[in-house]
Amino acid sequence: MNQLGLTSILMFVGISWGLTAPLSKIAVSTGHHYLGLLGWQIIVMILSLGLVQIIRRKRLPLNLACFWRYFLVAQLGTILPNSIMYKAYFHLQSGVMSILVSVVPMIAFLLVLFLKMEKFELRRCLGVLFGILAIILIVFPKFELGSTGEVGWIFLALCSPFCYAIEGVWINKIGLAQLDPIEVILGASIFGLVALFPIVLINGYWISPFSTWGPAEFAVTSSSLIHSLIYISYIWLIGKAGVVFASQVSYIYTASGIGFSIILLGEGYSAFVWSAVILMLMGLMMVRPSNQLSLD
Repeated sequence: MNQLGLTSILMFVGISWGLTAPLSKIAVSTGHHYLGLLGWQIIVMILSLGLVQIIRRKRLPLNLACFWRYFLVAQLGTILPNSIMYKAYFHLQSGVMSILVSVVPMIAFLLVLFLKMEKFELRRCLGVLFGILAIILIVFPKFELGSTGEVGWIFLALCSPFCYAIEGVWINKIGLAQLDPIEVILGASIFGLVALFPIVLINGYWISPFSTWGPAEFAVTSSSLIHSLIYISYIWLIGKAGVVFASQVSYIYTASGIGFSIILLGEGYSAFVWSAVILMLMGLMMVRPSNQLSLD
């Protein structure tokens, strides 16, 4: 595929990913419990990815090595970060969440540096510093206005990208065994549903798909389908164009997440938040991988 085609796919992935931010905000706005929304999301992903697996006529690998990876991705890539995100969306603007989630590559770089998986690079460390300054710009005005409760939710929301970063670094270290990305996410979703379903059912958090569908149900279903599609597309893009090119999706995600939040939710942002956006985009540009790597 030529450069124009790859760039088009990159734009598609980034813009689609950004759309999930306001959709998640809509999903939590009607009073559904965040665990019920998460259960709904996992079921949609199982159905969509399961259909892809059937079309490919492939069985889901079932052995100890695969089970370990399913469990890891289920906990660190789905249950913990998504529970935190849905809970935080109740209290924070969708655009602010788009900025906070985009710090994943910065946290990942600090982790691989701590684990001595990569060497120190001044450029990337400066990028992390820009990301920290961006978060400070978001948090500082809240202290000035006495909104300390919102500050707490900002720091809680940062636990979500921390989970994603740990997942990414861990999977990078141990590999995917014989699994491909679709199988990893499908297996992890099944594991996640098994762990979450009893909790959701016993506590009455279950959202019936047979009840009247409103904005929340349509939003969480659309967001889940988009997540399935963009993850597959993103992994394919890494394999075709390399991780350096694919990592630029973070810039598009942050910009489109804020743009869609303004269009769909009517959100407005202070000068501090817009300054944070600029710093975060500069930080992402500096912290992205320095070598052109691709997947086999």
